[in-house]
Amino acid sequence: MITYLILTPQGEPDRDHRRTRFIADRFSWLAFVFPGLWLLFHRCWLIGTTALLAQILAAWLVDQPGLFWAGTLSEVAIGLLIGLEGRHIHAQNLMAKGWSMAGVVTAPDLATAEAIFFAGLPTDPVKPSLPVTDWTKLSTPGQASLRNGPALGLFDMGGGR
Repeated sequence: MITYLILTPQGEPDRDHRRTRFIADRFSWLAFVFPGLWLLFHRCWLIGTTALLAQILAAWLVDQPGLFWAGTLSEVAIGLLIGLEGRHIHAQNLMAKGWSMAGVVTAPDLATAEAIFFAGLPTDPVKPSLPVTDWTKLSTPGQASLRNGPALGLFDMGGGR
């Protein structure tokens, strides 16, 4: 089962939810192999640039005599970090831009997660269950009033007991 973070754009979500994003909270192999580029592709500019510079530094360490394993382990560590936390970084970046988290759904695949989330949303605006009476039209100037006199107590009994 995969946990999906559901993000909606700032303001009200659009009526058909075309911009709603489902971000799977799981390991990303593409982010493991290309950490800096993966972050830059997802518009995480500051962290993506930092990861790319750290990768360049790790590649430089590999070429230095006696530092091969330090560079290799640094590259693997950067890949593991971004592979494990890259989607969370992407979600936090969107929330910093004004997106809001609408919920979290656990499902076996994306289609099921969408079905679960959208099934829980209200489809029509809530309508009042009681009829609304227009109180201004109860007595017109040309007709006699429904009441014969003032009522004593809380409720008028329609002119008498």
